[in-house]
Amino acid sequence: MIRRTRQLRAIGVVINGVQELKLTINKTINEFWRDWAALVYLWICLCDFFIGPVVWNIQMDSYCNMMVSKGLVCDATRWVPLTLAGGAMFHLSFGAILGATAWKKGDKDESQDKELEELHENLEDLKKTVKDHIDHIRNTSTT
Repeated sequence: MIRRTRQLRAIGVVINGVQELKLTINKTINEFWRDWAALVYLWICLCDFFIGPVVWNIQMDSYCNMMVSKGLVCDATRWVPLTLAGGAMFHLSFGAILGATAWKKGDKDESQDKELEELHENLEDLKKTVKDHIDHIRNTSTT
């Protein structure tokens, strides 16, 4: 029982004396969903344009050899990528999602950089002001 409580404290937060679970998986998903979406899109394209045709051709070769040995005509068709059906709407959709989010993420990074520069300038101004005040206090105390 004690061990379980420690585990809950590790992933939870206590508010008004009540243990509330706050899973960190939501933060992880929110932060890395673009990367996972890109990997899923890459995997789908790899399967549709490489693995699918290779497996299809291997299977159709054995199928055609069997049909020809029986004296029949091989009626096998070529591999047609499934994601190109419907005017390649699948690729257009993924491109729009990944492209727009990458573009917006770049804008967000630039705005954060500007905010950090402003904070750094403010910090430098604050340091100068504090130093001036300290020097003023030292000068007034010595006179």
